[in-house]
Amino acid sequence: MRPAPLPTSPAVNVSSRRIYLYWLLLLVPTLAVGAAALLLLQREQARLVERTSQADAARRAAVEARTRLVAENVELLIGDIENGLLDALAAVPANELDAFLAQWEKTNPLVRTAFRSTAEAQLLRPGSTATDESARGFRRRFAAAWAARPPWTVDFVNPASSVNDKVLRREKAQEPAPLSANVANVQRARQEAQAFSKVRNYASSAPMADQLEGAPAQRKDQSVQQFTAPDRRGWAPWRHEGRLHLLGWVQPGGAGEVRGVELELAALVSRLGSVLPAEVAVREGYALRDDKARVLHQSGLLPRDGVPTLRVPLAATLLPGWDVAGFLPAAEYGASSDRGFALIGALLIGIFVIAILSGGSLLLWQARHSAEEARQKTSFVANVSHEFKTPLTTIRLYAELLEQGRVADAEKRTDYLRTIGRETQRLARLVNNALDFSRLEQGRKKFQLEPLELGAELTHLLDAHRPRLTEVGLTLQFHPPVAPLTVTTDRDALAQIVLNLLDNAGKYAATGGEVTITLAARASGVGAELHVLDRGPGVPPEHRARIFEKFHRVDDTLTAEKGGAGLGLSIARQLARGLGGDLRYAPRDGGGAAFILELP
Repeated sequence: MRPAPLPTSPAVNVSSRRIYLYWLLLLVPTLAVGAAALLLLQREQARLVERTSQADAARRAAVEARTRLVAENVELLIGDIENGLLDALAAVPANELDAFLAQWEKTNPLVRTAFRSTAEAQLLRPGSTATDESARGFRRRFAAAWAARPPWTVDFVNPASSVNDKVLRREKAQEPAPLSANVANVQRARQEAQAFSKVRNYASSAPMADQLEGAPAQRKDQSVQQFTAPDRRGWAPWRHEGRLHLLGWVQPGGAGEVRGVELELAALVSRLGSVLPAEVAVREGYALRDDKARVLHQSGLLPRDGVPTLRVPLAATLLPGWDVAGFLPAAEYGASSDRGFALIGALLIGIFVIAILSGGSLLLWQARHSAEEARQKTSFVANVSHEFKTPLTTIRLYAELLEQGRVADAEKRTDYLRTIGRETQRLARLVNNALDFSRLEQGRKKFQLEPLELGAELTHLLDAHRPRLTEVGLTLQFHPPVAPLTVTTDRDALAQIVLNLLDNAGKYAATGGEVTITLAARASGVGAELHVLDRGPGVPPEHRARIFEKFHRVDDTLTAEKGGAGLGLSIARQLARGLGGDLRYAPRDGGGAAFILELP
């Protein structure tokens, strides 16, 4: 059958406009919902960014406060140790000092070297004849340096007092100590340091206490009076050959001889680790570092780059160049997280909008498809009714003429009977097409497969229908194979396919004057190929893809020159595929059409 564009009617146009209107009603709200969702997403993203920024700022402030608190506690602990050592020095009577200092160096790990000096920085102890390597090293380091300007000649502020002043100011201002969960540990460390710095001092030394017990009361009173006068004291950090030394001194009564101690820095550092927080938040870190940024103690995690979030230097009078560093990683919800959140949100919204539009498009396609099928079925019913009416009218007319005896000529009566037979066959083919179409559409078509010798079967079929093709001006030629060709197929389905192809040639290729049918084995050696060739006008290239569509006709009006329901080629292909083969079209060399039936 030759295709042509389907005509449109006002009803179809109205239906199409209604479908597009429904589509717009779906599209506009969907886009509005998508835009609103994107706006809400942007607002939520901005809220999360602000909230995360505030949380990050609060966390950073907490880390900074805790770092400062740790630095203050370190300074307090150092101040407690230094004050305890100086108190022990100040409590020793002058006549017991050398014995106490010798014992002190041996028993107190915080004391590296104890010394005595005149106010003019002339070192009295350790003496120049000292045999101890530590004592000789002490004289070598400090004797020459003190000759120019001894530390007790400088107005010196007690570092421990300055730290205590900061704590008192904070308490008077009623400022809460930040992150005080570690307060108990710090207090315990301070108490231990204070007690340890006074271990085996003069007051607790048994031999010295016994000497005081045996002394006259007048001597005790003189000792008490000697130390009731205010004294001068302090600590001086001193660098020698790149190393830090801490020196403490006491000048009883503010004048005269000076007694002092060099602090064992390693022992001091070992006690400062208890000041760092024992428990920290996840991914926070704190470290005590020396003047070369080396980490001596740490708590928590430190980043690989070692760059602190906050650095709080310790007092220059205590440990110059040392600091307490607080570490906090960058905000976990940064720019990359923002982009990820926005991308995921936009993707979900896009999927939502696409799903709605896809569903709407599917419904639109289904509606248009249903409308097209309804139109085609309406045209099919009209055309089938017209097709049925034509042979019925002819049969009724000739039957009435014969019944009423109006045809006296015997030859005419025979011709009328022959016409009635042809129209009956035509009507049967129409009914068979309609029934096959219904069965194929519902999937209820059943095939009775049996071995058939195609040459003999087609010869018998074509001989039966040759006369009706001759009446329309076509000469039927059949070229069977030389050898018998047997396939397993359905006899009735094969006959229906061939008859539909012959009807198609009779309607549209009668001007060609011939129809040639060739039968041969397939190139693969399995199955057969049947070619139905005509010399009609053929099928234009732009319409060849649609000739096997159901209900498709060149002209579907009731006044069309060539009648039909547009089912012949569609049913023929469906039957061929139901048999496991196929039916396809190809232009014939020299003009015309070629329909090729492949059977398995």
